Amino acid sequence: MSAFKNTFRALIVGGLLFLFPLVVLIVIVIKAINMVRPVVHKMATSLGIETIFGTATIGLLGIIFILIVCFISGYLIHLGLLKKWNSSFEETIYTLFPPLRRLKFRLFSEDKDTDEEWISILLKRDDSFNIAFITYKSENGIMSIFIPDAPEISNGEVILMPESKCVYHRIPRQQAMKLLLRFGKGLDVKEYQEIENL
Repeated sequence: MSAFKNTFRALIVGGLLFLFPLVVLIVIVIKAINMVRPVVHKMATSLGIETIFGTATIGLLGIIFILIVCFISGYLIHLGLLKKWNSSFEETIYTLFPPLRRLKFRLFSEDKDTDEEWISILLKRDDSFNIAFITYKSENGIMSIFIPDAPEISNGEVILMPESKCVYHRIPRQQAMKLLLRFGKGLDVKEYQEIENL
């Protein structure tokens, strides 16, 4: 009975952790649409398309306008013009809403985002390996390594280790997330062969 209660509680808490940032995101989008509505309305009126889709026209155009702004912002970040600002803002968002980082890691591989940190690895500790992330490398060669608890990455252990003493094998971020979700099940045969040589 206690096991059922713990499972039920974990599911409820997990659902809330997922839904809360989603609800916040929806509220932000609605607020953003209301903010751009006057501008979009003027543009639509000048182009004569304010009623092309009926009463939903301004709302749809508002969403398109926001997506265009997001695309332009993303392109500027990709060029490096807003990279420093983006990194600070992104880290603040992930600190406030940890499930968003988890969602990002599941959806995007390293070559599809601008995050130069959070390198996913298999970290050798004594005779075993831990799924971990290198979160920071200092100029004097000290690495910050986060070892998450399965199946989530919201909790875990942080260790500091000299890079010269750190033995690890880098793995794709999406594979690291799958291994955590499956409690280690499903490591590729090639990865097994790689870590045997460490």
